[in-house]
Amino acid sequence: MLLKTKLIVWDEAPMTHVHAFLAVDRLLQDLTKCKEPFGGKVILLGGDFRQVLPVILRGSRTLTVASSLKKHALWLKFLKLYLTKNMRALESERDFDAWLLDIGEKKSGSTIQLPLQCYPSIQDPIHQLYSDIDFSSVTPQELKGRAILTVNNKRSMEINNKVLEFMPGNETVYKAVDMIMSEDP
Repeated sequence: MLLKTKLIVWDEAPMTHVHAFLAVDRLLQDLTKCKEPFGGKVILLGGDFRQVLPVILRGSRTLTVASSLKKHALWLKFLKLYLTKNMRALESERDFDAWLLDIGEKKSGSTIQLPLQCYPSIQDPIHQLYSDIDFSSVTPQELKGRAILTVNNKRSMEINNKVLEFMPGNETVYKAVDMIMSEDP
């Protein structure tokens, strides 16, 4: 099948470690018995190299950058064609699209202020996850697969308090003790 293939489309190429490209290059050269890059096959790379580089477990910045195809001699053998317009962005998202492009082009300075729509209120995920539940008769099965993750305990308490507003009845607080209260050794 690979011998008959004329075009290989490789999406999210920027996230791929250079060793994967080198392995495919070598495989195609061996299969086709052609020493041209990728055995003479056309490779179409998709992705934005301004976004996520390959993830290197416990890797330094230097190691991460070195794992990118752009830092390898093989990169020089690619013909680069650049898309200049985001065809998938809705008309209502054009300003946001331009803002992201400015960040990618390093036109926005060293400090970036996210627009307000990037900061949803606490109520948004709570409403999405719990508004369809009748908490007076909820079952564990209905709650299965619903979770809101947060980065710290303070935010967790805020979210828990908002979720409690959906629940009928009075709140009951149980306190735990993690030591034995006894005078008897």
